Amino acid sequence: MEKWEDKLPPRARERLAKIRISSEDRERIKNMEKLKSFLSQFYQGNLSPDDLAKKIEEFQGKEKEFLIKEAQLRLVSSLSLQISSPDFKKRGKAILLLEKLKTQGKYQLIKEEINSLGSLIKRCLEEKNRAYEKLKNEVENNPELRIRKVRSEEGEVLIQLPVDEAVRASTQWKDFISRYETICGSEFSKSVERIKKMVG
Repeated sequence: MEKWEDKLPPRARERLAKIRISSEDRERIKNMEKLKSFLSQFYQGNLSPDDLAKKIEEFQGKEKEFLIKEAQLRLVSSLSLQISSPDFKKRGKAILLLEKLKTQGKYQLIKEEINSLGSLIKRCLEEKNRAYEKLKNEVENNPELRIRKVRSEEGEVLIQLPVDEAVRASTQWKDFISRYETICGSEFSKSVERIKKMVG
């Protein structure tokens, strides 16, 4: 029976032959799928940092170092300013355990940068909570700050917003969030980039 490739013009057949997947590429694709599955289980809480490291340690051959780095880069990319403290600790631990699997790791440097990033996230969150509580007190103590004009079928009417809604709608809060995201976001991104360079 004639294969579909045989019906192609000669030049198309040549091109197709060049892009045939090598056994190494096939192996890498298979390993990457396994890696994605392990990370997915880890994010869902079905694998601990130790379990994840053990699974990745089982990879064989030249690919192993590449897969360790790939797992670390994906873990670093999963961090955010909004991450909960337990999740941050869990991901930080996994990154460090994987670093220990490398033939030449930078364990101590990465540990220091992860600790510094953890402190930054904590400091930024505390600052955000303090600013929110301060504004919330002002809004609670001054009911006028909860009054908003809204359009209705009868024209403009005044309504009183719930406290939290009034805080989030206030220009002070919006200004704070804009500054907070610029300053904290910038420091966070720089730290994440430093960790990526160290693990990569």
